[in-house]
Amino acid sequence: MKKIIVVLIATLISCTSVKENNKLITDSKLKLELKKGACYGTCPIYDVRLFENRLVKYNGKRFVDSQGTFEWYMNKSDFNQLNELLESKDLAKSVEYNLRVQDLPLTSLTIYTQADTIVLKHKGSISEELKDRLKKIEKLLMKNANWKE
Repeated sequence: MKKIIVVLIATLISCTSVKENNKLITDSKLKLELKKGACYGTCPIYDVRLFENRLVKYNGKRFVDSQGTFEWYMNKSDFNQLNELLESKDLAKSVEYNLRVQDLPLTSLTIYTQADTIVLKHKGSISEELKDRLKKIEKLLMKNANWKE
C-alpha cells in the first residue's frame, strides 16, 4: 500500500513539473528568428528561432545536414554574447538589400524587442561587418545544437 501511495505522489509531482516546464516554454517570448531561403542551386533552407528563455528551435528543410525539427538550449555566456551582437547600429532598424536578385538565397533576420520588430533581409552583397556579425549570430545559435529527435 505504501508503494502505491509513493508512486501516486511521484506521478503527481512529475506531472506538475512537466506542466510548469511547458508553461516556461510557451510563456517565453520570441527573441529572434533567422531564416535561410532557397536559390537556384543547393543552398541550405532552414529557420532557427531563439526564445528569451534561451530555447533554440531549428527546422531544417532542404540541403542541410539535419532535416527536421530540433530543440536545444543556448548556454548563458553564448546568449549574452549574442545579445551584444544584436546591439549594433547595423541591426537598429529594418533594412532590405538586393531583394530583386533572383538566383541568390534570401537571408532574413528578425529581432523582436520590447519596442519594435526589426527585420534585416538580404540577397547577396552586404557590408563585410554586417556579414561577419550575421555569421557570428548563426554560429552562436547552432553551437550547442542537439541533432537528436
